[in-house]
Amino acid sequence: MIRVLATVALVGATVYTGDGPPLEGATVLIEANRVVAVGQDVPLPEGTRVLNLEGAVVTPGLIDPSSRLGVADVLREATAVEGTAGPDHDPVRAALRVEDSFNPASFVTPIARLGGLTSAVIVPSGGLVSGQSIWVDLVEYEPVRRKSLALHVSLKGDRQKGGRARAFLRLREIFEDARLFRSNRGPYISGKLRQLSLSAADLDVLGRALNQEIPVVVEVDRAADIRTVLEIAREHKLRVILLGAAEGWLVANEIVAARVPVLVDPFQNLPLTFDTLQSREDNALRLYRAGVRVAFTLRHEAHRAHRLRFAAGIAVASGYPYEAALAAITRVPAEIFGIVDAGTIKPGALANIVIWNGDPFEPTTWPTHVFIRGQPVDLRTRQDLLTERYLQP
Repeated sequence: MIRVLATVALVGATVYTGDGPPLEGATVLIEANRVVAVGQDVPLPEGTRVLNLEGAVVTPGLIDPSSRLGVADVLREATAVEGTAGPDHDPVRAALRVEDSFNPASFVTPIARLGGLTSAVIVPSGGLVSGQSIWVDLVEYEPVRRKSLALHVSLKGDRQKGGRARAFLRLREIFEDARLFRSNRGPYISGKLRQLSLSAADLDVLGRALNQEIPVVVEVDRAADIRTVLEIAREHKLRVILLGAAEGWLVANEIVAARVPVLVDPFQNLPLTFDTLQSREDNALRLYRAGVRVAFTLRHEAHRAHRLRFAAGIAVASGYPYEAALAAITRVPAEIFGIVDAGTIKPGALANIVIWNGDPFEPTTWPTHVFIRGQPVDLRTRQDLLTERYLQP
């Protein structure tokens, strides 16, 4: 494995920058943790470490915009699942911060890196309002790049008694309470305001969403529910991001008109629940063609996070343009969440880069090198180490 001391050049590969067609036989120059130059004729400073990559493919590091890496190690072991609150708790826990329980040394993370993943949005789970997510790079030292990235709402599975109508009523109620709290903080503290439905900590976070300081990611699949979410977003002037949207193709024009991005799982193509009766494999393609800004996600995965590139490959097999599919797991997630130096290979971008021995969407391809923040990472997993220990003669 190459150790980057100062400057390294990736020379001769096919480089997908994350924005536009590939550059053949190009050079990527990295200094410290940043890309400083990309192109066919890049002058190399004296002392540059050169990695000859003829025949290889270079892409930005992949990004999953809705992941449970680092908070869900063993799903059936309660002590190994974090970033959530039990079913006995209030279903609205806006103040819950997934950063408080994120483990950057999770043994699942190296497997994700082996699939080319270098960054992720780590999300809370459970309840109607699950809490706040974080943006991380998949390194052990200071991984969190942005705290309180977004507020997460789920209309899937964990609804209160009363179904959808009560869930939407509760959403409207808490945002109205947050609006009242925002303009009457003094009377609230002095006890002169009517009783509100949430704690001050929860109302503070909801107020940030009302101020458009953070987006609200809403997990929703049914077309009728998507319409209601868009209506609530208009009522309260929220920056909404849709997660899932299995029936989004039915309301694509309304999503475009609302200027709402969508995080789609291309693996979702079957009517597994009554919320997804009209799922179809070209949902992402139809949304994209309608003009929706689409990113791909595996939707709360941890153990299968390495399959994100295959999700993009499935989308391509359904007609999604190749470069757009790559952008949907690199540049577009970064744009949606406002991380300006991630998801591309261009001067000034953070050097999160993957070198592949072939087409990254093919199962027979794998990364030969992964750089995160300009430094190469060890691609061995816990499984590899156990193999070396117990199966080597």
